[in-house]
Amino acid sequence: MEDGNGNLSADVGGAAGAGGSGEDKNGHSKALRRLETVPDIKRDTSGINTQYIATGIVNIGAFAAGVCVAWSSSALPLLTRHEPVAQAHSVDGFFNATEPELRLTQSEASWVASLLCLGALWGAVPAGLISEYFGRKKTLLYLALPLVVSWILVASSPNVYGLYVGRFVGGVAVGAFSVGIPPYVEDIAEKQILPALVNFYHVHFACGVLTGYVIGLVQSTSWLSMLCAIIPVAFFIAFIFLPESPAYLMSQGKFTEAKASLTYFRGIDNDIDSEFKILKENLRNYAKNRVTFKELFSTKSTIKALVVSYGLMVFQQMSGIYPVLFYAESIFTKFSISLTSSAASVILGFCLVTATYFSTMFLKRIRRRVLLLTSFLSMAVSLGSLAIYYHLRASNMSTSNTWVPVFSLCLFVSVYAAGVGPIPWLMLREIFAPNVRRRATAITAGFHWFLAFGVTKLYYNLVVVVGPGWTLWHFAVTCLIGAIFVFFFVPETKGRTLEEIHDEFDGIHTPRKHTHVIQIEAVTGA
Repeated sequence: MEDGNGNLSADVGGAAGAGGSGEDKNGHSKALRRLETVPDIKRDTSGINTQYIATGIVNIGAFAAGVCVAWSSSALPLLTRHEPVAQAHSVDGFFNATEPELRLTQSEASWVASLLCLGALWGAVPAGLISEYFGRKKTLLYLALPLVVSWILVASSPNVYGLYVGRFVGGVAVGAFSVGIPPYVEDIAEKQILPALVNFYHVHFACGVLTGYVIGLVQSTSWLSMLCAIIPVAFFIAFIFLPESPAYLMSQGKFTEAKASLTYFRGIDNDIDSEFKILKENLRNYAKNRVTFKELFSTKSTIKALVVSYGLMVFQQMSGIYPVLFYAESIFTKFSISLTSSAASVILGFCLVTATYFSTMFLKRIRRRVLLLTSFLSMAVSLGSLAIYYHLRASNMSTSNTWVPVFSLCLFVSVYAAGVGPIPWLMLREIFAPNVRRRATAITAGFHWFLAFGVTKLYYNLVVVVGPGWTLWHFAVTCLIGAIFVFFFVPETKGRTLEEIHDEFDGIHTPRKHTHVIQIEAVTGA
């Protein structure tokens, strides 16, 4: 069992050996009976399909997070217009014929967009600790409540302060999802399919962004918010049928329930006894070697790993990805394209989804540093090209052309999704030791959302001060600096062990293995 400090007591082995009899007496029989009623997904005997479907279900939370990000792109242009916007009647007359009288200034709109990221900061940091004490499933399941509340506040608020609160509350859930979903997936996934399942988060997030852009075609903030509220409800209904993480159940001393949960995810044909023993040993080692947040800064290799992860997050966010996603329609409107800004945003979202889906293939075949360098440089080229086009059009040296801004931004989000987007998160599992990984992930995720808040909020101010063209140049130059940072400071992690990576952090260079070729000449007789 874990004590109050999260350490496993010495009776772990004894409790496990006691089997289910002792635990049934301790009141776990009801939980076991509930677990037996969980639907067996298609009678999956190998467990592979079950793991894929369960990962898809839990990542509906990531899907809901993507919808939250895309909401501002469609809603803020409607809320900042000064003329009333026609709105279709609903069957029961719930909505009025025109949009509510609430109108926002550009400064207020930037707060409405960015407060989602500030809320995510406050949700990401404590989410890991909360899930360790209250359970992975329970923590994720209850995150549906603040999301539903946030959409109700956004849909019904009579003033801007209600929008502020609604977006902040929704952001708390978004940040908690970003930290809480990956550990659950890691707990239920087999090692050989874990890399593919981990990428589900990014794919579902991108799909959520695309769905948010598609829903935005209704051109009604009330309908947009109410349709978005359906997603966390669907997440709650689907996820409630899945069992708790086996690792968490074992950490609480519920060994029979942990074994039943592991059997559910591995299928009835697999012998789980060896994996169960490994899981138990890993929990013992984790409890013995776990560190506090202060101790993260106690070793040179961990500090350098934090520098790498923080640096990648800085350049990932300073590249301008969230301003592009949050203000997609407004950006397209500035370029006066012939397509409607809503339709252009849908194309942008489709490119994001496609590139994110295929990023798994790139990550399997291409080294991390190569992908990061290519991604940063391509992002710089796309943003620089768009900036040049903007200056030429502003100087009347070029006529309006739809394909240039659409193609440039689609290229930007595509190369981001193939490299700069997923790799910093992937490297968290590759450069941190297991005993510090979850705490390092929590503070890195918090830093990620803090940067997202700052960049999203200051984007409007930057556009006002220097104009859209120079704002694009700022993001392009940041991408170039990011490529320089990767070249000099980021180690290659693909195909390398944690020990080899930490040796490089510590300045220990492993000598290369040389292959000596000995040529043997055949001696032929005269």
